[in-house]
Amino acid sequence: MESGKDRRRFTRYKQNSELMASLGGDLFKAHISEFSLGGLSFYINTKPLAQGSVIDLKIEDLNLDIQGKVVWMKEEDFSLRVGIERLSIYGNLKHFPLSDIFLSLQRSEKTGILEMKNGPVLKKICIKNGDMIFATSNQEEDRLGEVLVKAGKLTLEQYYQSIESMKKTGKRQGAVLVELGYLKPKDLIWAVTHQVEEIILSLFQWEDGEFEFKEIPLPSDEVITLKLSAANLIYRGIKRIDNFTYLKEGFSPVDAILDYSADPMDLFQDIRLEEQDKEILFLIDGSRTIGEILSLSPLDNFQTLKILHGLLSARIIEIREKGQVEDKISKDTLKRFEVGLDSAFVEKVDEIYDRLDSTNYYDIFGITKSARLDEVKEAYYKKTKEFHPDRHFYLPSETLKNKLNALFSFLTKAYKTLSDEEMRKEYDQSLIASGTKRAESSDAELARDKFIEGKEALRKRYYTEAAELFRQTIYFDNTVAVYHFCFGLALEKENKFQEAEESITTALKLNPDNADYIAELGHIYLELYLNSRAKETFEKALELDPSNERATEGLQKIGSPSRV
Repeated sequence: MESGKDRRRFTRYKQNSELMASLGGDLFKAHISEFSLGGLSFYINTKPLAQGSVIDLKIEDLNLDIQGKVVWMKEEDFSLRVGIERLSIYGNLKHFPLSDIFLSLQRSEKTGILEMKNGPVLKKICIKNGDMIFATSNQEEDRLGEVLVKAGKLTLEQYYQSIESMKKTGKRQGAVLVELGYLKPKDLIWAVTHQVEEIILSLFQWEDGEFEFKEIPLPSDEVITLKLSAANLIYRGIKRIDNFTYLKEGFSPVDAILDYSADPMDLFQDIRLEEQDKEILFLIDGSRTIGEILSLSPLDNFQTLKILHGLLSARIIEIREKGQVEDKISKDTLKRFEVGLDSAFVEKVDEIYDRLDSTNYYDIFGITKSARLDEVKEAYYKKTKEFHPDRHFYLPSETLKNKLNALFSFLTKAYKTLSDEEMRKEYDQSLIASGTKRAESSDAELARDKFIEGKEALRKRYYTEAAELFRQTIYFDNTVAVYHFCFGLALEKENKFQEAEESITTALKLNPDNADYIAELGHIYLELYLNSRAKETFEKALELDPSNERATEGLQKIGSPSRV
């Protein structure tokens, strides 16, 4: 139904109803066979339609009035089956489960804003390349301060003081809370992440509501952007549902058999399970029914159903049709949670990680370029079972965790490419054109790539990993001030203050009038107990930028009045 890279990315639903279509002023009836967020297919008995023509469609059963483009046609029996690609993505939660909306947008790798409306309530989710990176809401209870009060991180008195300060300064609440000392700067990312997650999780309480995805450039005024796991949010959101009737309506019969997903992209998602959740997951063996799992579960039926519903909605598990052949590959999947950590494994991760930039998708799986799709799938299963980050819950090294995450991302991208016929052809052509395993990049491009990775690691507070990535950035290109500055920030977070001073001093040689660089250098001097030098540095920063918050904060720390 969808063409190109979007093909089969959207969940499809069977439908048996009529629609009214209009093309060039001519009206005709059609019979729907299936629909999705991205498109639909229907049967008609009229003359063939032109490929690429745009049709107006009205579907009363789904409360949809949309436009679609004809992307394929196929004769079946005595009718013509037509595939339509929707020109816009919107609908009602009664017809499109929220979990399918999230996962379908993630798989389609689209960028834009998903708007959710329920009466006067409007919540927006920013999505970049399929990943949810931020969310906003017009409800007061979703504001940062309210969320922190409910989480027990802020008192009512502190909350009201922050509101007054916001009114006077016009600053965002996060910045005000840090200035007032109610929130430490390092905790601000946690606070914003918690707020965004709560906004998204609250949507799972909605039993009705309209949604629309707008494929538009994202706003650039958000300082903090995140990368949230759709599967993890879906699972947590469904576990919060307390309406048994609502939950039951979307569930399968108790005699349905559950098994692990046969699609490795569904099976190996970033999802965090509690111990009791794992107990339920381990009861699934491809032969037990929902009723049998309920009887074996140590939890009550309602709690067990919520866990199973969450796993099904996140597509970690699926309903096995009667007579369906068991997928032998997925039988021992959960053993990935039980594997220990040894030096040989660490060495293997280091060795593969070090050559990620020079390897290709076939080499990483250990297959040939003529490998069949089932061979690609089997190779992906084996590698992801071995290297999935969730497999090692007690890794002593944050750096090793980051390497596993990078390795798993590479494996997933390789699988998506090699399992799609069109994408695989394009990739093979790129290998032939380059004549090497990897297209050559200039040093500047390599530096930019490493810098982007470093900023992401710094945002996630993986400081050791960030420092190493920024070190590599500077190796490829040492002429950019911000590279040295960010390297200094990472070193500062690791309490390597003398090295941090050298790096930020280098940044200032390249950009001597940057107040942010100067202010940060002042904080390093404070850590080195050079208070007089720190004071001079903060004052210099304020001369360049009287509103510089880091400089003002520094002067307050050493007991000197701010000059602003």
